[in-house]
Amino acid sequence: MKGVSLGLLAAAALSLPALSIAQEPAKPAPESKKPGSTFSYSYVEMAYAKTDFEVSGAPNNLDGDGFTLSGSARITDEWHFYAAYGTADLDYGINLDAWTLGVGYSHSIKPNIDWYGRVLYIDNSADLGATTSHDNGLGLQFRIRGRINDKVEIEGGVQYTDVTRSDTALQASVRYYFARRFSAGVGVTLGGNTDGLAVNARLSF
Repeated sequence: MKGVSLGLLAAAALSLPALSIAQEPAKPAPESKKPGSTFSYSYVEMAYAKTDFEVSGAPNNLDGDGFTLSGSARITDEWHFYAAYGTADLDYGINLDAWTLGVGYSHSIKPNIDWYGRVLYIDNSADLGATTSHDNGLGLQFRIRGRINDKVEIEGGVQYTDVTRSDTALQASVRYYFARRFSAGVGVTLGGNTDGLAVNARLSF
């Protein structure tokens, strides 16, 4: 791993929480809905992700997996707050940790379609033996989410981050509702420095 920037790895670690926070429930509890929308912005979620990192200075991409715990809470009808912590183990014994805090704004186009955007603060660290790298920066997200029926929701959008260096990626997800408050989803991140696949389970409020 000589010549590999741990800071760039830490910046890429945002994709771990991002794969989970990109997915929102389509069949919410009545108290968490905003007028005109069938979507909730209050939940707690656990996700598992497999990730492929492209890092400057490395002869090959780095593979790894990890877990993310995330949560979101509605502040007003349009605004919500969220937080996420993700951790991953990569090739060569590299450990990544990523904290994300953000504020989001959502707007209902019609009852089964929303768009929303988020501003993120990102704090990442990477460890390789005695070497540690720590970076922080900002990110932006834009999503459109739609409900196909009472059981299935799809979502897609773009994410921009500026931690160590700037990066842009596309993200998409699908979610299935086993009950009004419990659902599971699959999400992908493509493009930029990171490709990933994540599965998650969510409890909505």
